[in-house]
Amino acid sequence: MGMRGEEMKKLLITIILILIFPIYACAMGPIYTGPKIATWDASVGATGYYIYWRTPGTTPWVNTQRVITTATTLDLVSSGLPQGEWEICATAFNTVSESGPSNVVAWSYIIVPAPTNTRIPNP
Repeated sequence: MGMRGEEMKKLLITIILILIFPIYACAMGPIYTGPKIATWDASVGATGYYIYWRTPGTTPWVNTQRVITTATTLDLVSSGLPQGEWEICATAFNTVSESGPSNVVAWSYIIVPAPTNTRIPNP
């Protein structure tokens, strides 16, 4: 027993819709499209880098606010930095030492909040 032409058309349309729908369903945010890639020059003898973030104007660079990488670039958004206004710096490290901080760079990571109270008023 094979499928008739009409059943085959319905099956094909269903498969196409299933394949296309996720593309449109994933288009909503939150999405951050601002600058988000930090880069720095390599340090001779370094085995990795710490990227620290802190509130502007504060003094300490704390270990709980850093990301570890072996690359010389870092996507700040996908690495887990929280939203906010930050100062960013990099340090180099190896098994016995850590360098001082690089120059400090200001960075803002704010996603506009979603609107609320959407409704359709009665006529």
